[in-house]
Amino acid sequence: MTDRSDEQAIPSCQNRPTTLQKSSSPLLSRGSLPFGRPHRLAMATLVPRTYAFCQIFGTTLWLALEEGHGWSLILPGLLLLLWPAVALGHTALAKDSKQAEFNNLYMDCLLFGIWSALLDYYALATLLIGLACLMNNVAVGGLRRLALSASLFIGGALGWGALTGFDPRPYVSVGLDIYQSIGAVIYFLAMAYVMYGQNRQIGRSMGEIKFRNRVFHALLELGVVANRASNIHTLLDDSLKHLHADFPEYGFAVFLQERQRPEVTRYAAVAGLRLGAEDERRLASLLAKLHERPENTIKLRKKAEGEQLYATPMAGRLSMYDGWLIVRAPRLDAALERMLTLFVDQLAAATENKLLHLALKETAERDGLTGLYNRGFLESALQLSIQGKSQSPSLDFAVLMMDVDGLKEVNDRHGHVAGDQLITSVAERLQMHCRASDILARYGGDEFVVLFPSADLSAANRLADLIRTHIEGQRCLITAANGAQVTLELRVSLGGASSTDVPAQEVLALADERMYDDKSQRRKQRAIG
Repeated sequence: MTDRSDEQAIPSCQNRPTTLQKSSSPLLSRGSLPFGRPHRLAMATLVPRTYAFCQIFGTTLWLALEEGHGWSLILPGLLLLLWPAVALGHTALAKDSKQAEFNNLYMDCLLFGIWSALLDYYALATLLIGLACLMNNVAVGGLRRLALSASLFIGGALGWGALTGFDPRPYVSVGLDIYQSIGAVIYFLAMAYVMYGQNRQIGRSMGEIKFRNRVFHALLELGVVANRASNIHTLLDDSLKHLHADFPEYGFAVFLQERQRPEVTRYAAVAGLRLGAEDERRLASLLAKLHERPENTIKLRKKAEGEQLYATPMAGRLSMYDGWLIVRAPRLDAALERMLTLFVDQLAAATENKLLHLALKETAERDGLTGLYNRGFLESALQLSIQGKSQSPSLDFAVLMMDVDGLKEVNDRHGHVAGDQLITSVAERLQMHCRASDILARYGGDEFVVLFPSADLSAANRLADLIRTHIEGQRCLITAANGAQVTLELRVSLGGASSTDVPAQEVLALADERMYDDKSQRRKQRAIG
């Protein structure tokens, strides 16, 4: 009725409370009753056991009526007929329900042995009953239980015979033989069906365990994939590719939308999934209704057979975004449905952690006043350029240093708040003329540096010309400490250098030197003028 893989007993009785639960009824609450659900083995054998005892009772009744034994056979048969109910109650009350059912199978052998003696060892009944007992026990315990169950059956038969006397009856009638044979066939088929059901259940359990192991393994690796990602786009792409590699029979897609603007899809990734026109229409409808915050997985396809699309919301799992995880399954998949929330939780957690990491990283890399890169980030980027030059001599880089002239005078005359406004104004104008590949950083109080990776001095000269043309001499309006509006003229000293001029480690120093030379010349010119 089960296989040896089920050997470790799993108690199925619920823990019994030490005190009565509060209830409006004077009766015991349901949770405090000492009954638990019997082991599945006991539930599976209940019907066959009841049938077997009833069938043998029918044989007993047949003999009693045919040979005139009356109540001398019927009364013991009625008492033995109570055993299936007693056995079920025994498993329900036992702490170890499974072991209790194993003991019940032994008791079956003993009782059937006694019943065989009551029937005066009617040959066909004794043979079939004995075979049934042996089959039941060998199925759950192997040869050891086979030997013990045979001993109990024979002991019960011989023991009862020793008490009441031996008067064997090897044969009764053709009709009783037919009845007994039909009953035995039905019983054996029933037991075979029970074994089949148990094996199917075990197979389903093993399949679900394997699927869960795949899921948990994928979730563990998903964390590693997420940590390697440099941004959210890469995280989502790599995560879905990882999931699709672990579950090639499924397709995956994820959509994240801004919470304040649900019509804007900020991030999207797809792996192994193509959506049809109808699926896209339904998905668009779902994405437009994120504010309704559905909590359960939705089936996008209503058909019961064929491919199925599941949509699981991320509502409430992310601080800044909402979205959906879309999964294509080759069919309706109950195991997948139970696991989808784990995928969504893990993906949402990885996304949220990456967003936090990127925010912290940006905070650490950015200057608090201007929002430009800070000195630490610039020095790290410069070091990478120096290493690149040492590994590939043809790979040049350039640097342009800038100093805002007159910042000290502004701070002294109008206050540091006014000086900060001047710095911010210069930073905004510099950003307008820098390319996406240029690294603009605030290097110090009034100093800015632009790093040009993979460029020579012409890149620095180009930006210097733009600054002289579009920034130098322009006026900006600032507010002094006393609240007065002050107009200032922007003046910037510049100095550029590249790895074609000096060794890579000396580029920044040369740019700094040239910047101070420019500052000195400008001071002289203003003094003369």
